[in-house]
Amino acid sequence: MVAGGLGAAQAATRTTSAPARSPATATTSANGSMAAMPGMGENGFGITNGSFARHPSDFTYTHGFWCDTSVPAASTTGCEVGAKWRRAPSRQHDPLIITVPLGFNVPAMRMDCPSTLVCIDHPGTMDLTRLAGALAPIFKTTPAALLPALKNFQTPGHDHFITDKNHRQAEWWDVYVVGVTNPATFNRIHRHRSYSYIQWLQRHHDKNVTATIPTNLFLYFAAN
Repeated sequence: MVAGGLGAAQAATRTTSAPARSPATATTSANGSMAAMPGMGENGFGITNGSFARHPSDFTYTHGFWCDTSVPAASTTGCEVGAKWRRAPSRQHDPLIITVPLGFNVPAMRMDCPSTLVCIDHPGTMDLTRLAGALAPIFKTTPAALLPALKNFQTPGHDHFITDKNHRQAEWWDVYVVGVTNPATFNRIHRHRSYSYIQWLQRHHDKNVTATIPTNLFLYFAAN
């Protein structure tokens, strides 16, 4: 079943014995942050895990998500993956890269945001239809068969990577996605805790990682 296969791809299986990091210490329901209106999430307070320059980092959230609704999206939240935002909620922002496992399962305790609980101030769903062509071969189906499930897809489990801490001050972060199709590769990325390692894999054309994919999504937090 197509939808079931995609659901299994929302997290990744760890095959190593590396110590696990705790998942997000604050999460919303399985439906994620409530949208005050399309493109805006209600404000919540909580902390998730992330990685910066090979070290763990705590992200403290105080503001709901923001998605640029000038970019068309079929999701109820107005958030999508595959096209870059046109308008930003602020002039100052830094990139947040999330790695999403595709085609394999992961225990919740091994992810910054588990696949079954959407992290605090994250959108509950996203439009992934722009990725149908790339996802179809992974799940051995056709883009047309995937489209219905991708229009309002529950935000998948993922890990967080940042390239700057903004002096530990809260700000907006524009979100980019990197898909990972191999459990061992996902484990190595998790252990390195660095976007520079992801970029190294991309430069060397590692077949198990995708290019960095833009979104219209911004999250607001302080990195500690």
